[in-house]
Amino acid sequence: WYDIMSLDENDKLREDSAGVQESVNYLVNVVNGELRHNIHPDRVIIGGFSQGGAVSLRTALTSEIKFGGCIGLSCYLPGDIEDISVPEKSIETPILQAHGDSDEVVSYARGTKTSDILQKYFSNHKFITYKGMGHEGTLEELQDVKKFIETCCPE
Repeated sequence: WYDIMSLDENDKLREDSAGVQESVNYLVNVVNGELRHNIHPDRVIIGGFSQGGAVSLRTALTSEIKFGGCIGLSCYLPGDIEDISVPEKSIETPILQAHGDSDEVVSYARGTKTSDILQKYFSNHKFITYKGMGHEGTLEELQDVKKFIETCCPE
């Protein structure tokens, strides 16, 4: 993963940007390994919780791979968006972003700000709010993740 230098959400240097990029590169290399084994990219879904979701969102935003989907749970888009090279056209990778409105680690405001940014770049972005949920997962959220995966990669 990467170091978190500050918990101040207004600090543009809050995350170790080199570490974030290293994690993105690592994830892309893992996916490329699958592609070399004839797994079609539209059958690959990346995702994670908290930092794992952050790396996945950044990867989906900056990679040239059109993934089958991307899941970001209780997370945010790391780094300064102005430092990210993003495509000029709409990105087709479906995104499921979910966040609890009582998250005490990654604020709900940061989750919604991330959603606002992602909606500018992704043609298929869904943001789900879970009332009363903190920095955790719930059965309801897992059921929504299951539905998303079934939609993105039907049998």
